[in-house]
This record gives sequence, structure tokens and C-alpha cells, in this order.
Amino acid sequence: MRDEEKLRDALSTIAGRAPDPGPVAAGITARTRAHRQRRGLLVASAAAVSGVGVAVAAWPRTPAPVPAPQPGVPAVSGPPAGTRAPIGYRPAWLPAGFAEVSRIGSVPGSGPVSQTRSWRRGTGPDDQIHLFLLPRSAFDPAGFDAVTLGGRRAWAAPGPGKVWVEVDDGLMLSVSVGRSDRTGQVARRVAASIEPDPGAVVAVSLAFGWVPDRFTGTVSAGQSGTADRAGEMLRRNGKDGGRVAVEAELVWEVSTAKGEPVTLRGLPGALYPGDPDRGCPDLPAAHVTCGGLPPFARVEVQPGRLLRVTIGPGYEVARAELTRIIEEITLGAAPDTSWLPPR
Repeated sequence: MRDEEKLRDALSTIAGRAPDPGPVAAGITARTRAHRQRRGLLVASAAAVSGVGVAVAAWPRTPAPVPAPQPGVPAVSGPPAGTRAPIGYRPAWLPAGFAEVSRIGSVPGSGPVSQTRSWRRGTGPDDQIHLFLLPRSAFDPAGFDAVTLGGRRAWAAPGPGKVWVEVDDGLMLSVSVGRSDRTGQVARRVAASIEPDPGAVVAVSLAFGWVPDRFTGTVSAGQSGTADRAGEMLRRNGKDGGRVAVEAELVWEVSTAKGEPVTLRGLPGALYPGDPDRGCPDLPAAHVTCGGLPPFARVEVQPGRLLRVTIGPGYEVARAELTRIIEEITLGAAPDTSWLPPR
């Protein structure tokens, strides 16, 4: 599995477990390809705490009616050129050797603010630094020590690096550092250096066209990896606002297509209806946390470049709906990747 895929999987898992971002460093350890395939990419949004049991999306028994396609429908989550989201804060200080490797941000006006920035040094799981910008309501100060850092109110964990900083009215920024920060001093110094970064954005070439009405919640865009092999991600939460309902990815990947061979976007592709038990151990207790494999559609839009749409846990989708979602995604110009490491 590529580093960018491991990082994307880990960040999605962390988002589903907010408001405590502490497990993030441990979550970026290597994962097997089988786990990625049944993956936890589509979990609860950063402002919601996920439950223990995870339902897997599947085709509904009675497919919902699908409105007739309308050629030329504008993208609902961004302009035809793609989707952009602001990334509002940065650290003015980082330890030597760290490079930014991931950004995820919610599109303004689509729902609650949720932003993530990540830096990495080397390839190990211990040298990671993450910033999570979330609504104030996502933070529980219990167990944290009240301190002042960089002139702002802050709350620091008594052990290894976790700090929350009050950055704006109604917004909190979490600083989470890997296990290399055993005393928490790195997290405190990073938190003390936080400053606005009004020009920072995350941009992707993807934009949703048609999505079911029940999938019209918060839109988030993300990019990770390296400048020459960046992966792109675009999500929409459900209309109820809680969980990721659909995720589109544009990734560099060479793999064998699973599912039914079909034509998508005029090219050979595949549709998979989902299987709640795929890859799960044959033990009753394991099904409490085993997610199976959700419905997805995929098509190779250029050699080695996959467009994949995956339906979130707990959401049902008709075959025609999944087909229309991937057909009507627009692919614009390649986004800026200059902020990522070169390779």
C-alpha cells in the first residue's frame, strides 16, 4: 500500500472518532490491502462520534426511482473546474525535517467547519503532526490542563502531545503529535506558534454533478501524497449531516477490478454491490467491528489513474444511482500540488 493511501485511511478513521484526535499517530501504522478494500474511509464526520457497530451500505431491496439524467447539470459542490476548500491556520514553527503531506477541508457554506493538515518526517508512525479545526462543541476539556499558549486559551493533555487551542469564536484547533513527543513539549510549542493562513487552500479536480437528495450534506475535499503522485478525495455527508454518504477518489493505482464489468464514462469499468461479510473473520464477535466491503464503482480514466466512488456505511444506494453519480462527476484541470513534497 502506498504511503498516501495509508495516510488517507488513517485520517478518515481519526475524523470518525473526533473530538479526541490522540489516536492519530497510532492509526497511521501500515494496513493490509484487504483492510483498505473493506475500508473505513467512509466513516462519521469529524464533528460526530461513531458508534461501535458499523453498518455497511448495500443495494436496497426496492431500488429508489432515479430522475432522468440532465446533460450539463452544474456541479453541486463546486465549479466545473473542480472543488476548493480553505485551510485556515498553520504552525509558524515545526521541528526540522517535517513536510506537509495532507490537507482536508470542508467547502464553505456546505456545512460545519472541519479542516485537517498533516506533516510527516520520515516513514515511521511516530513522527506525525496533525492539526484539526473543528467547532467548539466538538471539544470536551475534561482531563486537559488549562494553559495559555501564544496568547490564546489552550488545553493540554498531561502526557504525550495533544493540545487544543481556541483560535476563533466558536472554533477550536487540535494539535496532535506522534509518540516521539513523549513529554508533550513539541505539541505545546507547535500550538503556541499557530497563526492564520488565509491563502491556504486544498483543491481537487473533482466536482460532484448529480447526487441523491439524501446525500446533500457537507462537502469536503482532500489531497495527499507527493507532488508527482497526489491522490484526490471528495466527500459528501448525508443530508442529516452526520456521516459520509459518498466519497469519490482520483488515485494512482494499478489493481484488478472487482465486481461486474460495465462501461462507465465511455470506458471499461466495474460496479460492486457491496458485501457486509466480505473479508470478515467467521466469528460472531468479529462482526461488531468488521465493516465488510461497501458498494463502489471504479473506472480507469487514464493509464494507472483510477476514479472510484464508494458509498458510506449505513447508506443504501440503487445500482442506477451509483452509476449516475460516477458518470456525472466532472474532472477539471489538475490542481496545485506544489505544497506537497516532490516525491
